[in-house]
Amino acid sequence: MMSQISEVSVVSNKRKLILGGLLLGLSMLCVVLTILFLYVSNTANQRVAEIRRDYRDVAARRDAQVDQLSAQVSALQRKLDAIPDRTASKTADKVKQVVQADEAGIAASGEK
Repeated sequence: MMSQISEVSVVSNKRKLILGGLLLGLSMLCVVLTILFLYVSNTANQRVAEIRRDYRDVAARRDAQVDQLSAQVSALQRKLDAIPDRTASKTADKVKQVVQADEAGIAASGEK
């Protein structure tokens, strides 16, 4: 009877050892996968931070260029606003000269 109990207990202990080794192996696999996930996640976060930094730099350059172009546009707008005043005054002066010349021509024809 002793030999039957010892054989059963050996088989039972062997099963427990195999099951324990399997669970230990699976837990080690989980640990390795967790470390791998953290490494990949950290690398991805660093890459995302670099991309955001690059986009901030691009946006800053674009904003500076927009400011420069806005200043140029406002300077050109001021120049364009001054042109109609000068043109209008030149046109008015020419019209006055033509009117005076016509009046002088009419007055000279009327005297003859």
